[in-house]
Amino acid sequence: MQTILSVYQANINSIVSTLYQKGLRHAVISPGSRNAPLIMAFARSGNITCYSVPDERAAGFIALGMCKQLQEPVAVICTSGTAVLNLYPAIAEAFYMQVPLLVITADRPSEMIGRWDGQTIRQFEVFRPHVLGSFQTTEELQRDATAEIIPSVVDFYDTANSAVKGPAHLNVPLTEPLYEAVHLEFEYPPVPLEMLEKNVKPQEEPDTGLWKFPDAAKVMILLGADYTPDHDDNLASISDSRSAVVLADIISNAHRYQNIPNWEAILLNAGEDQKKTLVPDLLITSGKMVLNKTIKQLFRTNPPKHHWHIAGDGFCADTFFTGPAILNVSPGLFFKQFQQHLLQNNTAYFDRFRELSVRQSEQAAGILEQGFNEFRAVRRMLRAFPEKAVIHLANSMPVRYAAYLADEIRPGWKMFSNRGVSGIDGCTSTAVGMAMLNQELNILLTGDIAFFYDINALWQRQLPANLRIVILNNFGGGIFRNIDGPSGMPELDPYMTTSHTLSAAHLASHFRTRYFSAASEAELEECLEPFLNGPGIAILEVKTDQEINSHIFKQYKSILL
Repeated sequence: MQTILSVYQANINSIVSTLYQKGLRHAVISPGSRNAPLIMAFARSGNITCYSVPDERAAGFIALGMCKQLQEPVAVICTSGTAVLNLYPAIAEAFYMQVPLLVITADRPSEMIGRWDGQTIRQFEVFRPHVLGSFQTTEELQRDATAEIIPSVVDFYDTANSAVKGPAHLNVPLTEPLYEAVHLEFEYPPVPLEMLEKNVKPQEEPDTGLWKFPDAAKVMILLGADYTPDHDDNLASISDSRSAVVLADIISNAHRYQNIPNWEAILLNAGEDQKKTLVPDLLITSGKMVLNKTIKQLFRTNPPKHHWHIAGDGFCADTFFTGPAILNVSPGLFFKQFQQHLLQNNTAYFDRFRELSVRQSEQAAGILEQGFNEFRAVRRMLRAFPEKAVIHLANSMPVRYAAYLADEIRPGWKMFSNRGVSGIDGCTSTAVGMAMLNQELNILLTGDIAFFYDINALWQRQLPANLRIVILNNFGGGIFRNIDGPSGMPELDPYMTTSHTLSAAHLASHFRTRYFSAASEAELEECLEPFLNGPGIAILEVKTDQEINSHIFKQYKSILL
């Protein structure tokens, strides 16, 4: 094998060298020709683990899942043309969930754009509304351009991995010949340290003296998605004292702190006057978005007197239109100081929540027992899941069922869902990506439409053996039968419910996964143990009737508190 590397390929290799020295360790690559120099550069580096994913949309979400698992940047690489556009759903999700996804796209030379040349579109800044930055390398790769490429790649990485994280896009125009380095020995010269660190900014010490405690008898702490601290004794103490109502979003991973587990069910069932009594004087939020639509509507129409948002990165999306005071301080430090100001033995507000909580639980107890339905099946499965697991919740009904059954959530679970844009398009792929990089049992709870929509998530060389997929198959988008507006439309079927007769059995055989099916309580009981504990990836398809599911859920919604 020759040992003299062309200047052209050396320039491409400098992209990989820079990303590696910045911290990149994983890259998801979709096949192509225009991206061949990039493929060779990443695959031959020996330092970055590469994964081949044929479908770009699945590849984007798999890389997103890896980012979520690692809490650090992961690259996704594709060829030119429409392949690039297939990454957009994952990019949008990463943008709103603040995930540092590094998007690297091969491109055609600029002089070929708009000339009816194949696989050629306007790629530079194509993602501009939904990335933190768009970057493009020079097209003059036949000369040593590393002095230009390296700073651009450093900016690219640092932009995605800044205090407020998110996706960034690096477009790489590549001219032919693309394969001149096929038989060459690759070299990756080190990047000068001063070039790597030029964009690093020192962290500022948080200012904790920005706030004063208002006169607030009713204090609510609402923890949103991806709440940061793993353990906070001060917040736990506040929750235990009942001097504040502490609520946690279904994917906050902060359920150990909340003192009203069934708060989403309470808001589902409470009357308008009752809900108004639950509005706090002081609302303290931290983390990202919240799933619950009712609490968003409640606070938008009945805003709390005061709203503070605790964010170490200083970012707040102002979900409730309350113009919150943003406290640029870590939640742990904030609650340590806040606890001493909180009125002790002031439990009246908590007691009001607790009264409704008990009432809701008592009235809901018998509703799910009426025959075999997916709400009941979800509760049974949650009770069967092990003490420690990673739970992935697909959008539509699965994430909502889990939210209403929050009192079943165990402290050892880590829970995730694509709630940035809340689409169904990459739920399975994201779970696959996370499972590929952890050793725990990963369980995806998904609907039939979400599963069939993302079946290319399973088109992998080697699926993660620690993944279990539960499909709630009600044969066609049952969520729309549970929503008052769509359920009354004559066009409900076929234009919204997507009725079908598909089963995952043949797909399971095709992708060589273990398969189980349950259409009754007895069958579900028989399946659960081997499904969860058997060797290798497995699919459990729970088949239910849409009409029964809708009837049960409408009863659940109609509880009067």
